[in-house]
Amino acid sequence: MTSPDHSKIINKTAKKIFGPYGIKQKGRSRIWFDDNGWYTTVIEFQPFTGRQGTTLNVGVNFNWHEQVYFSFDISYRQDVDFIEYDGNDDHFSKEVEQLCEIALNKALEYRENLQNIHKAKPFILNHTYTSENIWGSYHKGTICGLTNDLVEQNHYYQKLLQENHPGEWLNELKEQVQLLIANSVHHHKFTENVIEIIRKTRILKKLPEVEIEFIE
Repeated sequence: MTSPDHSKIINKTAKKIFGPYGIKQKGRSRIWFDDNGWYTTVIEFQPFTGRQGTTLNVGVNFNWHEQVYFSFDISYRQDVDFIEYDGNDDHFSKEVEQLCEIALNKALEYRENLQNIHKAKPFILNHTYTSENIWGSYHKGTICGLTNDLVEQNHYYQKLLQENHPGEWLNELKEQVQLLIANSVHHHKFTENVIEIIRKTRILKKLPEVEIEFIE
């Protein structure tokens, strides 16, 4: 099945603007990835049921939790209106260009804030997450562990371990955290453990194999 006209315009415009920056399309979808190894910035031109057009979602997905899906861990829906395709290709293309520029600026902003683990640490710690005590504690504990801040790492990981939820996924996450805590006595071992989680996660997400390194 061929894509509708407005989706073709979105993909053509996105390719023109994102291509020079290495931001790549996920298959033939309206999702684009700025793949930075340990995290991925996800750009989604989200459709609405029954309407031709798009709105925009942009956010960071950390790859240091073993999962098959992409999530918006930092940021999500952008403060833009839904743009409607009314058959005027030129007008719609110009509106899509504006969305692409917003998305590109966000992706470059994340590259700047996450360019090394010491710069990433305050950026991650200062964010309030949708599930602050669970996922917020996990992301914050992990970046603290990678920067060898064992006191803060233990503070956030212990907050997570005290949480309750009926889903089995929390028990699995707690098991992963307990393993990370056990390996945190030796900083290099903790880092190796996180890199192995990232490697497995990238395989599950069908991301290409790359060398993972945390720049200090």
